[in-house]
Amino acid sequence: FRSVLDMSVVEELLSLADDGDPELLLDLIQMFLDDGPAKVQAVVSGVAVGDFDQAERAAHSLKGSSGNLGARILQNVCEELQLATRNHKLEESRRLAPQLQTSFAEAEIALRKLLTSYQA
Repeated sequence: FRSVLDMSVVEELLSLADDGDPELLLDLIQMFLDDGPAKVQAVVSGVAVGDFDQAERAAHSLKGSSGNLGARILQNVCEELQLATRNHKLEESRRLAPQLQTSFAEAEIALRKLLTSYQA
């Protein structure tokens, strides 16, 4: 999962915790896994019906949470989508939406593996 996640961000989160307790990191991952699919869906459905505001809000939110966890590829796709939807570029938004789904799926797998490695 190291190719999908910037481990320096993960290590930074761990360093903020008392004696390396991963609880903050695990909470952030769990929130991301719980909320992420709905945000991806909000972007995809927003783009599908031309609701740029909905898509932009969801992309912005997902950009923040993915950035907090070092999911850089996903963060970048969210940023591109945020700009495309803000500027009402429908074709570009439609091109990026599937990339968002793929990037989210990759980040989700990597974060689940990371979660499991700390819960063992």
